[in-house]
Amino acid sequence: MNEFKEMVQADIKEIFLDLEMFGETHTIAGKEMTVIFDDAEKLRRNGLYQDEKAIYSKRQLIYVAAKDIGRLPDIGRRIEIDGKDYKVMQADDEDGMYVIMVEEFKE
Repeated sequence: MNEFKEMVQADIKEIFLDLEMFGETHTIAGKEMTVIFDDAEKLRRNGLYQDEKAIYSKRQLIYVAAKDIGRLPDIGRRIEIDGKDYKVMQADDEDGMYVIMVEEFKE
């Protein structure tokens, strides 16, 4: 790994997910971890995931360290966040930080 990528990896916990600045502690899939819920980015991305009827469900956009959650969740998979079931709508790996769009799961 080159020096720049190593610095980015260190910054994930020390800066991006710092509990005093941006991060919050939440429980994902039964494991407590630091995440960021990003409402501004969620609003920007929501236009990309609008159905033909323009109906939205409750969606959340979260950032979490890849090391904390493990494997990138599959699209369509159920995931529990703070005791509520969500469906993964989008999941991307951005250099060790996962960006995951979830929608409240309704059967």
